[in-house]
Amino acid sequence: MINKDNLPSEELRGMKLYHYTSVESFCKIWLSEHLRLCKYMNVNDIFEKQKIAAIEIPPKAGIPHHIPIGEKRLEPLAFVFHIISQFKQISFCKDYDDGTLGCLSSMMWGQYAKNENGVCIEFDKEKLLKNKRGLFCDDIRYSKDIEFITFPAFVFKDNPADSVRDAIVKEKRKIFFTKHEHWFFENEYRVVSDIKTQLTIKGAVNCVYVLSSDSLNTKLIKSVVHGRVPIKCIQVDFDICNTHLRIQNI
Repeated sequence: MINKDNLPSEELRGMKLYHYTSVESFCKIWLSEHLRLCKYMNVNDIFEKQKIAAIEIPPKAGIPHHIPIGEKRLEPLAFVFHIISQFKQISFCKDYDDGTLGCLSSMMWGQYAKNENGVCIEFDKEKLLKNKRGLFCDDIRYSKDIEFITFPAFVFKDNPADSVRDAIVKEKRKIFFTKHEHWFFENEYRVVSDIKTQLTIKGAVNCVYVLSSDSLNTKLIKSVVHGRVPIKCIQVDFDICNTHLRIQNI
């Protein structure tokens, strides 16, 4: 059960993003003042890597059997994956539709923050994404059936690198922003780019959440943050009937 004091108002919901990570990664993020985007092809949903099913090649399409990339020559389908591999992404959690704060997901703490060995960073969404040039940003749509994508043959005829990229961008909702419903509880918001490799966090961090108020990791985080933003501890309170999550300043 979530303490009602921890529920965001309708006005605030959607204005914050949360990023779960390890203490080591947090220190790098904080000291560099940047969030690094990771390779899109390293996503953890196996369905995402299998969406590009085939190349639609009608008879006498007149497209090359292999497309040169430097010293290599790739088949059309491999060429599509080559272009997609140039995209990077970073994932965030949002406040949940039932009002639960995005920092209070026990699943996300366990999967991405290594429980007490990690942190959750709360960002002001508007400040973090104030410069969206070169970025594709959207909520993840969760689906029971993942739609496979077929690329038309004509994109490989003239200037295939640009044409294939344009086709990928046209299908970006299906490629980058759709996951299987098994991942529904991640409640993900994603930022994708093949231009930018990082986001600046300067002035965009609201606070940092930890699960222990007096651990060595929390002491390290406090020394790194040095009072610039609040550090809050998520406490688990037990009574006879329920488990309550409570946030307190430390």
